[in-house]
Amino acid sequence: MSWMRALYDTYDNLELQEKEGLLKIAHSTQKAHLEVQLSKDGKVIAVSFLPVKDSDTVIPVTEESASRSSGAAPHPLFDKIKYLAGDYEFYTGERNEEHHQKYMENLKKWCDSGYGDYKIEVLYKYLQENRLIHDLIERGIFSLDEKQHLTKKWENASEKLTVGDQKDAFIRFQVDAVNLWEDTKLQENYIHYYLSNGGEIGFCQVTGREERLCVNHPSKIRNSGDKAKMISSNDKTNFTYRGRFHDVGEAYTISYEASQKVHNALKWLIERQGVKVGDKEFVLWGVKSENVPSILESTEGVASAYEEEEDIFAAFYGEEEDKTVSIQEDVAERFNRAIRGYHGNVRADSHFVLLGVDAATTGRLSVIFSREYFGADGNELIERIEQWHRDCAWNVSSYNKKLQKRVYFTGAPSPYEIALCTYGREQGNSIKGTDKVIANAVERILPCIVDGKKVPIDIMREVVHRAQHPQNYKSKTLWQQVLSVACALTRKHLIEKGEECLVMKSPESLDAKCGRMLAIADAIEAWVLREEKIDRTTTAMRYYTKFCENPCDTWVIIQKNLKPYEMKLRGRARNLQTLLGEISETISEEEFQQKRNLDGTFCLGFDSQRYEIIEEAKRIKKENDEKKMKKLEEEEK
Repeated sequence: MSWMRALYDTYDNLELQEKEGLLKIAHSTQKAHLEVQLSKDGKVIAVSFLPVKDSDTVIPVTEESASRSSGAAPHPLFDKIKYLAGDYEFYTGERNEEHHQKYMENLKKWCDSGYGDYKIEVLYKYLQENRLIHDLIERGIFSLDEKQHLTKKWENASEKLTVGDQKDAFIRFQVDAVNLWEDTKLQENYIHYYLSNGGEIGFCQVTGREERLCVNHPSKIRNSGDKAKMISSNDKTNFTYRGRFHDVGEAYTISYEASQKVHNALKWLIERQGVKVGDKEFVLWGVKSENVPSILESTEGVASAYEEEEDIFAAFYGEEEDKTVSIQEDVAERFNRAIRGYHGNVRADSHFVLLGVDAATTGRLSVIFSREYFGADGNELIERIEQWHRDCAWNVSSYNKKLQKRVYFTGAPSPYEIALCTYGREQGNSIKGTDKVIANAVERILPCIVDGKKVPIDIMREVVHRAQHPQNYKSKTLWQQVLSVACALTRKHLIEKGEECLVMKSPESLDAKCGRMLAIADAIEAWVLREEKIDRTTTAMRYYTKFCENPCDTWVIIQKNLKPYEMKLRGRARNLQTLLGEISETISEEEFQQKRNLDGTFCLGFDSQRYEIIEEAKRIKKENDEKKMKKLEEEEK
């Protein structure tokens, strides 16, 4: 598992850089609900509810407590009141003797070790008084029923808490005005104390050294509520280890320190640069903190992400130069600039890793995608990403998180947009799909980006099929989004076959010419409808699907309906009429009559021709506006 060694090395590098949010060894995170402040002499000063946004708390853990699901396995410092409160049974009617006793014994051992601290001694002496719940009741935190037991629901809570039952409250402490969950010296003391407690020594297959081995590995990899583990070995009964091993050590051995570093590094990477699609998480990173392009972004997204990285770099080093590029700048130029920047990060000793994980069950997290790139291989990865964006380039759109709106550009759509347009359904003002289906589609598209694999033909055909049925979409904008994705994948497919297909240019196939003819017919009728302020679909769009199935017979109907609109324009549409005639002359009548079921190049022809018509209209309007402005200026003189 070389990716585990890569994560181990990544952790060491991140630790040297003192990256914020990187968990230390023998530490985890937990959402706390209450904060108790103690004075230096162990008196309760204040108690407060914690809002959800402030509830994330770094806690010391043991190998057992970090993965506890049942039984008594206390955390060393902060925990639920079942472990902390000596008066728990009196106020709940439930026994907690084993839980509380184990917690107090462990805390006492820490206090008496050479790694103790006066603050945890203050906490230990306070909890010995067995009055924690009593003090919280006195301060109006907990509410009681008629039996003087804790009510299930929070009746006095001033904040919305992530736990529904009072007796499940998780508490963190402040002692002598010091937040124990932020005390780095205390955390280091605990690490030294815990690692000094011994354990089974064996060969670690990550580091290659004889070290203290680990059996219970951390969870919470994708988020704080994640129960799935990447490494587990609890198959000890019946068909032991599926009949392959006598004990867990025969399968894989890893040290406690290595396990902690591997899992904590992956948590940090997923939280900061992971891409979540359904339950799947994908993350690409440089082991030595090299900047890497996003693998699941659109062309505009890759460019924007690089600009954000540059902003962070400038802020860190205090550079005054503003490296932010406006969204109005040409996306192609911004993307080229980003690719050059990423190439510049690749060194001879660079190591890039791409990892995808998914939970097959609630408790099992598996690696579903894994690639590693060493040295110059990093340039090959970047080149493949660049090639994907060039081959899929079309007039598309994507949601820009920074601007919080959809932006239009010439480039490749994101794999997520492709999956949505292929398997999603229109819901309100957007296209939505089943998480599992969308995630599986994205996973299939990923090798096309990083390995240069061909686009799955079934995905391309499905999105083309949907693009050829505009009547299935209430929103014209959403249908155009599907159409643009169909064009992007069709263009990629043509290039894979060795055919030339320029960006926003129609191929010379019959299917593409049919698309151009329909776009012109649509433009002529739409011109009249706009002038007469009539809000309805053009004949070309009403017969769009029928035309794809049987172009020749359907074109006769469309032409017949188009005549009145051509006459109303009285020659103003001469350019479009001339273009339509030129295209028709290049089509074999016999071939046109026999043609059935147009392919994806029809979409390319239709969309590229429509784009040319719109751009030409903009150019003419701009020229007319400039002439009017010039005339007004001359009259004023």
